[in-house]
Amino acid sequence: MKRFSRAAVLGATALAAGLVGTAAQAQVEIITVTAQKREQTLLEAPVAVTAVTGETIAEAQIRDAADLQTLVPSLSVGEFAASTNQTFNIRSLGSSSFNPGVEPSVGVFIDGVYVPRQGASINDFLSLERVEVIRGPQSTLFGRNTPAGVVSFHTRQPEFEFGAEGEVTVGNYNARVVSGTVTGPLVADQLAFRLDGSINQRDGFITNVDGREFNNRDRWSARGQLLWDSGGATTARFIASVSNIDENCCAAPFSNVAPSELFAFTQLGAVVPSGNPHDGTTAINGPLRTQVDTWGLSAEINHDFGGFTLTSITAYQSYEEDQVIDADFTTLDAAGARQQFQEYNAFTQEFRIASNGGENFDWMAGLFYYNNELTFQNETPYGSQLAAFANLASSLDPSVQALATGLGLPAGSGIPAIMNTIVGLNNMLGTPGVPALPAGGYLGAGQGLVNETYNYDTEAWSAFGQVDWRVTDRFTITAGLRYSRETKDYTPNVTINDPFSSLDAVALGQNLQLPGGLFFVPAILAGGGAPINPFVPLTLAQAQNPSVNFLLPLIEGSGLQFNRVNAPFTPGSRTDENVSGSIIFGYDWSPTLNTYLSVGTGYKPGGFSLNSNSAATGLFQFEEETTLNIEVGVKGTAFDNRMVYAIALFDQTNKDFQTEVFVGGGFYLDNAGEISVRGLEVEATIAPTQNLVLAGGFTWLFQNRYESYEFGPCPRTSSLTEPGLAGNPLFADCLATRVNQNGFTGRFNDLSGVDRGSPEFSGFLTAMYTQPLGNGLELRLRGETSYTSSQNLNGALAAMPSFEQDAITLVNGSIGIGAEDGAWSLQLWGRNLTDETYYRGTFFSVGTIGPSTNSYPSNPRTYGLTLRARF
Repeated sequence: MKRFSRAAVLGATALAAGLVGTAAQAQVEIITVTAQKREQTLLEAPVAVTAVTGETIAEAQIRDAADLQTLVPSLSVGEFAASTNQTFNIRSLGSSSFNPGVEPSVGVFIDGVYVPRQGASINDFLSLERVEVIRGPQSTLFGRNTPAGVVSFHTRQPEFEFGAEGEVTVGNYNARVVSGTVTGPLVADQLAFRLDGSINQRDGFITNVDGREFNNRDRWSARGQLLWDSGGATTARFIASVSNIDENCCAAPFSNVAPSELFAFTQLGAVVPSGNPHDGTTAINGPLRTQVDTWGLSAEINHDFGGFTLTSITAYQSYEEDQVIDADFTTLDAAGARQQFQEYNAFTQEFRIASNGGENFDWMAGLFYYNNELTFQNETPYGSQLAAFANLASSLDPSVQALATGLGLPAGSGIPAIMNTIVGLNNMLGTPGVPALPAGGYLGAGQGLVNETYNYDTEAWSAFGQVDWRVTDRFTITAGLRYSRETKDYTPNVTINDPFSSLDAVALGQNLQLPGGLFFVPAILAGGGAPINPFVPLTLAQAQNPSVNFLLPLIEGSGLQFNRVNAPFTPGSRTDENVSGSIIFGYDWSPTLNTYLSVGTGYKPGGFSLNSNSAATGLFQFEEETTLNIEVGVKGTAFDNRMVYAIALFDQTNKDFQTEVFVGGGFYLDNAGEISVRGLEVEATIAPTQNLVLAGGFTWLFQNRYESYEFGPCPRTSSLTEPGLAGNPLFADCLATRVNQNGFTGRFNDLSGVDRGSPEFSGFLTAMYTQPLGNGLELRLRGETSYTSSQNLNGALAAMPSFEQDAITLVNGSIGIGAEDGAWSLQLWGRNLTDETYYRGTFFSVGTIGPSTNSYPSNPRTYGLTLRARF
């Protein structure tokens, strides 16, 4: 077993694993990747790829994918609502994890096996050899769901020499991590094994008013491998893995408490939120828990036929998740507990043949099959205090207050009380066209989304091939194609009991009456001095005009119609076909300078929404997403191999980008027209001395906008007063309803030509210094900083301070001492040493009238001590 790679630990990321050479001259070691499914050095691979070694990840105390983004500037990882709701973005492009029907735009692979959901890849890394982040569409070789890029995890294989490694970490917040691996031969030179295990526990960063701790860590994972070598042409690798997560995550304290919500909280005796998510406290009365169980089996068999090698990768994965979340994030019983269950079983099979090298040509061809059976369930019933909360919060609006007073209702009466009163009166009058008042009134306990259950089966296959033609000893043309066919079968079962959401403000504006033959809306208008006959109902045109029919903003603009009742949730099936391709022109100017020009397309199939909120836009199924990327790259070494660098300039266009935005009343799903992203990526590693390595990189997105998005989301479904909307030309379309491409009427915003609000610039810089101390000991110092420019955290670009995240600078570092040969080490480390505070995400508060917001706070400063040993 390789005991220690000093080079790998010294290196920071990207192009180099560290230093090689003599004391007289340091050189940067170039690591090997498989970004094109054959071994190449990072300089040889004509793609934009960042590789981070497992030893670098351990040295940097990176525990999950969210931490990895500090070393890969083009990668961003968001974590929302639950431990498993992680979203991978490359070059700012990625898909929401809140709708299981929307699959990722960034493909995740573990040892060559496609992972259907990104949440299944977040547990602790076990025996990690390296992580490759391949940027831009990779549909030709990697297949489904890679229009934005690929994150590929590679673990260490079993070895035929006995060895073991272990790690014990303790830190603040009572952090405890124990992990280990053991490997060795079972049959000399023929059969080897590796066993890995990890336990990661930590107290929460946020304390609830009742003493519970949230945002904790409590997870374990285990993995076993066998490697068989026939001694001839065949090798086989078998992997079995199992993992568990049982955590109370993720708290989202209020970052803005609007006056309407503050009034309601006070009147109902709720704990008033501080409005500061960074104070380490929150106040909820319900659960906040995620439980995940996963297991998987895979087998990779390689057989060398002489002229080519046949590879078979077979895998089966099982995933089961339970979430229970206090959806209103308050001590009130308002929105109730959101309970979700998700389960899938996936089977994949890939056959691949690849040439073993030729004089002028290398080639590869393959077949891929995928089958996934998914079940998703969700229920979010209303709590016992939602109606009271909505009454108090809406009662501060002057128009609501005036109407309640006119009806003789007491102070504190709001929209639900008004509708209870007038609908109840019309029921007594026997007015036709008026629905029956529900028992207990509108927004009563148990109403809402009673249950939604979806069975979602996917079957896909594809055929692909790629050829490298060495036109000269310097000029290579690489061309590839992939044909894909995918079928999805969708069976929904949705039960919604929401009388308030079923109210039709237009019909009610025409039909509601008062005693004495008066019509309700005309009578109120006439009482205010309007020239209208109170004994004549509104015309249809008048009833559709919000300046006449005040029930339109009162009901449909209240933000309280959370569900669309009687929507056509019907079973369906769809089949998508696609041909993706790429062509790369590579030229080696010298042994130290390579360039490439590539044109590639990407593809993600369409599908069905597994979220009843989709009825609000009429988009029950969405179309395929495609990508075109044009890229120019330069890679090379300098200063006698003391420096390696890579530069990529790209122009990427996504059509029908599958997007989902939370707008307070629910999630807005759509195909977002066309997105254009243009940028520059630079990475470099330099070794000024034998003992010092500097590494850095940045991504500059100088254009990142919607080229066309006519029916984009408005910040919220409510039309009541909210800052940053009225008078802002960006939201002019949100002040009136429009009919979208699906024939649904609502508030939509034309975002064509608008910047997407993602960070324009992100970068990192690391330094690693080692100093021999004598007696076989070595001192290691590591410093790391990352920077992310300002951004808007709302997909609808809401113009509020809690959505406008300022630039973020994070500083990490460590000091360690250990044996020069890596037999043992002791490391004192810290992350976010300056205790920088920022929001990882912000959303409009659930069930609120005013523009209140909740935010996911950043992790505080953490530090600890890690002891490692290798045998």
